[in-house]
Amino acid sequence: MDFDGMRRDPDDLLRRIKQDEQSDDETAGRLKIFFGYAAGVGKTYAMLEAAHDAAAQGFDIVVGYVEPHQRPATLALLDGLECIPAKQVNHRGVVLGEFDLDAALARHPQIAIVDELAHTNADNSRHKKRYQDVEELLRAGINVYTTMNVQHLESLNDKVAAITQVPVRERVPDRIFDQAASVELIDIEPDDLIERLNAGKIYRSDAAARALANFFSRKNLAALREIALRRTADRLNRNPRAAGLDVGEGQCGAGEDVLLFVSDRPGDVRAIRAAANMAQAFHGNLTALVVEPTCDGRPFGDEEERRIRANVALAEELGAHVVTVQGDDAAVQIAQYAPAAGIERVVMGSAGNARRFFGCGETFAARLMRFAPGLTVSVVPERDASRKVAASAQSPILRFSLRDVCLALGATTLSCAVAVPLFQAGLATSVVPMLFLLSILVVARFADTVTYSLAAALLGMFAYNFFFTYPRFTFMANGLSYPLIFACLALGGFVMSLLTVRMKTQAAASARRAYRTEVLIDTSRRLRRATTVEQCREIAADQAIKLLERPVAVYDVDTQARLGDPVLFGRVLAGASGGVLVDMASEKERAVAAWVAVNDERAGATTDTLADSSCLYLPIHGKDRVHGVAAIAIADGGEVEPFEKNLLVAILEEAGQTMERIRLFQETQAMKVKAETESLRSNLLRSVSHDLRTPLTSISGNAEVLLESAGRLSADRLDHLYRDIRDDSLWLVDLVENLLAVTRAEEGRLDMHIQPEVVSDAVEEAVRHCERHAQGHEITVDCGDELLLADMDAALIVQVLVNLIGNAVNYTPQGCCIAVSAHRHASGLRIDVADDGPGVPDAEKGHVFDMFYNGTHERGDHRRGMGLGLALCKSIVEAHGGHIGVRDAHPHGCVFWFTLPATDMHGVGEGNRY
Repeated sequence: MDFDGMRRDPDDLLRRIKQDEQSDDETAGRLKIFFGYAAGVGKTYAMLEAAHDAAAQGFDIVVGYVEPHQRPATLALLDGLECIPAKQVNHRGVVLGEFDLDAALARHPQIAIVDELAHTNADNSRHKKRYQDVEELLRAGINVYTTMNVQHLESLNDKVAAITQVPVRERVPDRIFDQAASVELIDIEPDDLIERLNAGKIYRSDAAARALANFFSRKNLAALREIALRRTADRLNRNPRAAGLDVGEGQCGAGEDVLLFVSDRPGDVRAIRAAANMAQAFHGNLTALVVEPTCDGRPFGDEEERRIRANVALAEELGAHVVTVQGDDAAVQIAQYAPAAGIERVVMGSAGNARRFFGCGETFAARLMRFAPGLTVSVVPERDASRKVAASAQSPILRFSLRDVCLALGATTLSCAVAVPLFQAGLATSVVPMLFLLSILVVARFADTVTYSLAAALLGMFAYNFFFTYPRFTFMANGLSYPLIFACLALGGFVMSLLTVRMKTQAAASARRAYRTEVLIDTSRRLRRATTVEQCREIAADQAIKLLERPVAVYDVDTQARLGDPVLFGRVLAGASGGVLVDMASEKERAVAAWVAVNDERAGATTDTLADSSCLYLPIHGKDRVHGVAAIAIADGGEVEPFEKNLLVAILEEAGQTMERIRLFQETQAMKVKAETESLRSNLLRSVSHDLRTPLTSISGNAEVLLESAGRLSADRLDHLYRDIRDDSLWLVDLVENLLAVTRAEEGRLDMHIQPEVVSDAVEEAVRHCERHAQGHEITVDCGDELLLADMDAALIVQVLVNLIGNAVNYTPQGCCIAVSAHRHASGLRIDVADDGPGVPDAEKGHVFDMFYNGTHERGDHRRGMGLGLALCKSIVEAHGGHIGVRDAHPHGCVFWFTLPATDMHGVGEGNRY
């Protein structure tokens, strides 16, 4: 086999890789959207007409779901098309018909019709939104026809709501629209649409009247139509490749990134959409920055946390990469992060841009630009901002805590008790205020919020006034210094409380950051040392448990996206997690993990896909495929914080890359072994074919001479022919024996029967075997006078000696002397086979025992060996626990030597052969 001819050109290999990537893209389904500016423009009608055209061209097309609008002309187009029955779902006591995703996947047509892309699915459906159903169909390689209106696009939601004064709750991410393979705009004049509405072709008469009075006004329809036209045209700029345009390399990558500041304010929704549109327009990346305040316990209250999760989810849906930092001043954090990330444009909501102190002072944007003058700050206004800010201004700092109340009262009471004897000793003015300041520090150190330390400062001031100033037991004070003492006590208590709480919370935040950073560093360090996929799974699970303190299970996924058995970490099976029993190995949970493995998307609790699961499922994927699925137990409806979720995703991605690296290394090693095996097989076949040809030709030629001229040949000629046939046959027998022995040695199946043997007998037997092939060579034997015994397999050692002597005969000219000797050496025996021939060059000494190595000098006979004899000798000697080598002889020639373990003369039984 010619391996040189199999080498591929690098350019051809790169071209094949690109073709494979394109073929992977082509395996996914293609999405066609019939797009309109309002209901009734004819989207569904046009979609069904296109379905009939596709069916006429021979495509396998199925109607998955069409909204029952009770429009006769539209419903008539369903005739002649195969329809999948709607799935009946109980939604809040009402039975609804929903798209049956599993039936569509099982049917697997070429094209599926799925109406109303923005529809929200009923409870207990696999996905929360219908566009997620469509995405799963596309991943399965099914083409989809669907419909949607302009008001359902996420980025246009605020604009449409401002025009129509009608909020739209069903929305579709812009990426679905922009990445669609085809968008067909269905357009009619607004007057024609109103005429159709009046004729009852869209809604019933009572509903039509309400629609005309609200949404379907001529002004609204004209504005919506213009927005739809502009958005369809803008799609070409947002994603030219999806629109079928040829984009040169580098034309889409030089954009301007945008940083979005995400807070807990409801008004940030408009800012998030505006930032996403800005990033799309600038062809840049969108980064959403969340600043967690450094406070004790949770950084946000319940309501704040809910709002910020909703804002973060919206930012992620619009394609943002979420980053969480910690600090007390968001302006400082943004000013530090943006230049470090190379971002010059910042977008924020107007609610967070209020002036700091009672309507005075710098705005947030002004402070940000002062801290980072190179930033361009865009403030997005919101409707009813003042009302929303007032509603969201409820601070968790005022929450009631009986423990802190008791702490403040107890510290003040204790200070009063200790101060009484000091007051009686005349130290009230100098020492007693210090005692109250000390109590304020104690409260600030142990209280949950700063409120109670400030209250302790006020209590201390009033207690000092009541108990230790004249007139006593009143809130009056006769003395010019008392007002100053009261002011210092109150203000000093305030400042000390604030500084103590600030230091405490900053220390807690630093500890959290250090812990999370240590988790990432430890993950990287442990994954670098991992050598198996199982170790990677265990490391990822351990780090996830450290980070989240929740039970974790990890599934292995093979190349066919099939799940293995879960590896459970922590108290998982029927164990308590946050007060809820979780069975992470149930069939229901396994089905969710299987869906994640196939679709490479997160699912389960806290997501919009299979949300009724008890666990959050995240894929552990590399570059090309999913290597595992991690299941994190979620109980009591709790969620994972955005920052922790980002860390968890980073840990799993690093684990997935390490798994891919290990599997690629294993595949490379397997391919290397396979290539070496193929090379060995090809070399063996090539050598066998070369070395068998000469003796077989000689045998067949001599046999043909004997058959044709047996009666006319002399006795000497016949004797010569017989000897040649015998010699060639014996050489072939030796060759086959060497081949079989080498094969057994390489596979570790060398059958040995080691026992004490007389070395001289083995040497003499090998010399007798070689003498008939050594005409013209003198072979001498010197085993000394001492009886030498060695632990060996006599037959194998004889074969070693035969190969060494035969090698000396074949590679030395006639007339040379070959000397075989044996003597004691160190703790064993050494046997030498020396010749006075040309010797072995120094460059070849390190290779003579390699398999298939023949050397560069010519042999003394007409046959060229296969290079197996010395390799076999090395295997046999090393199997006996000895060593073999070659050295130069003096004045010329070479010496092949090997050692064997010596046998102690004591205990050698009479059963020995020699």
